[in-house]
Amino acid sequence: MKITTYSIKGIKTTPWELNEKSLGKLNPSLLSQALRIYISNPHQKTSVVKTRGEVAGSTRKIYRQKGTGRARHGARYAPIFVGGGIAHGPKGERPQNLILPKKMRSRALASALLLKLQDSQISGLQAASKVDGKTSSLARLMATIANHPKNKVLVITSARINPLYRALSNLQGTTMKRASLVNAYDLVSSDYVILTKKALDSILTRISAPSSLLNQPTKKVTKQ
Repeated sequence: MKITTYSIKGIKTTPWELNEKSLGKLNPSLLSQALRIYISNPHQKTSVVKTRGEVAGSTRKIYRQKGTGRARHGARYAPIFVGGGIAHGPKGERPQNLILPKKMRSRALASALLLKLQDSQISGLQAASKVDGKTSSLARLMATIANHPKNKVLVITSARINPLYRALSNLQGTTMKRASLVNAYDLVSSDYVILTKKALDSILTRISAPSSLLNQPTKKVTKQ
């Protein structure tokens, strides 16, 4: 599998070779589970609504029981009325954050990366540290590589590059993130991904690390 690469001038360069087997097979169910956790955990979960018994107001019967031809109702604060209580709403009880094990996180990241590769929504950027930091030149580069501003672009680097960060901060629909912090949700929620060679190596290391740790032999502890 090849990744199309560009120079900082927007010219195509020698593509990068990537062994597809290093990413494993696409796992949609695991990717869906990871996305649900990544979306759920940032929420504060402190919303509170009132039930029909907590809404303040008169409890007088709104109309007589029989003879109207309408349904029987006792109060205007039932959930079916505007201004009434809410049935089965949030009560502000903050549950614990969902946890995704390390190996599952790495496999979800691999599936997200493989999905982007299969959809041709990822490209490499050569010599990113030599970007001049001008917003106009970077805007042209993003338009050439990722069809920005039509697409939301995620730029991944191994370390912070100040000129690149300064220029990207002036462009809407672009995000810059380090390879050590990127997750499956970051990849899937972006329309296009641009990354450096070191960033790609860092992501591949994160993907292969849990498997290599599992294959290491356990050390025997001897009593002294």
